[in-house]
Amino acid sequence: MRIELLYYPECPSHERALELLHEALAQEGVEAEIAVIRIETQQQAEQYRFIGSPTIRIDGREVQPQPHLPYRLTCRAFQHEDGRLSPLPSLETLRAALRHPSTEGGEDDGDRTLGV
Repeated sequence: MRIELLYYPECPSHERALELLHEALAQEGVEAEIAVIRIETQQQAEQYRFIGSPTIRIDGREVQPQPHLPYRLTCRAFQHEDGRLSPLPSLETLRAALRHPSTEGGEDDGDRTLGV
């Protein structure tokens, strides 16, 4: 299993996202390394298909896909199960993505074009 946490340093939520990810891994009994990738330029945002910080991918799939957002240096919002928005994915979203990495994360959006 390949796990990536991509972040923009101007957004403060990436450290807590990493903690949540470790918590989800422990609760699911999954051992995996997490590649932590710092995104600092627009060129990197486009190269890594980065739609905001934090972006978490499991086996190349977003834990909560948002396919119509442009690649950019920004903070991200996640919708929780109760409908509220948060700068972090919920623990349950992460756990579900770990249980079903090929279905919960949606399709990889790497082929879409930029909406510039």
